[in-house]
Amino acid sequence: MFSELKSLRIPVVLLLLLTACAGSVSSNSTSPAPVAQVPTPQLPVNAQGVALVAKVNEQEITLPEFQRALERRQVEGNAADPTALEADVLEQLIDQVLIEQGAAAQQIAVTDEDVNAELQINVELAGSQEAWDDWLATNGYTADEFTQTLRETLVTNQLRDAMTEDLSGDVAQVHARHILLTSEQDATTVLSRLTAGEDFAALAQQFSLDETTRAQGGDLGWFTREELLVPELAEVAFALQPGQIGGPIATSLGYHVVQTLESGSRPVDPERRFYIAQARFEKWLDEMRQAATIERYR
Repeated sequence: MFSELKSLRIPVVLLLLLTACAGSVSSNSTSPAPVAQVPTPQLPVNAQGVALVAKVNEQEITLPEFQRALERRQVEGNAADPTALEADVLEQLIDQVLIEQGAAAQQIAVTDEDVNAELQINVELAGSQEAWDDWLATNGYTADEFTQTLRETLVTNQLRDAMTEDLSGDVAQVHARHILLTSEQDATTVLSRLTAGEDFAALAQQFSLDETTRAQGGDLGWFTREELLVPELAEVAFALQPGQIGGPIATSLGYHVVQTLESGSRPVDPERRFYIAQARFEKWLDEMRQAATIERYR
């Protein structure tokens, strides 16, 4: 369950089917199964007469863009729920527009040289231009479409990385432990026993529902504010002085009793920095969605 607390998640908004900088590219000459055509409901059209599926702060997402993105997702495998797949593709397109708008506002841009360099890496990994062309065809891309997707991904990565520039030095962190319980009454009972002098680690081992930290007496280790998916718990842990105990704290996981053991500024290793960047990025994207004017026509 500790994995639910720590934000160890793979980015969900990136559109690439491979990681341009680290992954390997495999060519597959097997032809994909025919993909279903998207039914075209009555949709508004733009000044050029092209049907629209959405607008994001007045920026258009056209039906052809949506259909091509959907076809590529269908190539990956059969969706159990086509309607859910269509909705997911549309939301990804909306998110990408928000990312591009946010990047432009922060003057983050990717040059043609950057894109071409990454593109050449993919071609080399494929083994030849012919093998690369086969990969594009198999995965539903034209060369221009993949180049655009690559550009979008590089912009996304730069934007996410910019959000952790402050993590290059020492960063405020706390070392804390917790006990996760089902009900507020259970948490209050445990809190009373701790106040009476019982050992925190022993009670965590006996009662905590967090199977990942229970054997270690509820120890969460050192973490920054962004590394816990339950911000309520992080806020209390950072507000407590070393040795203090707080709770009950209601979160989506249950009720917590938390004790801060240590606090201070410490360096963040590169792996943790990536996940902090992702947590910050997803929070930023949520805020962008809430502030945006989004019109969906499907």
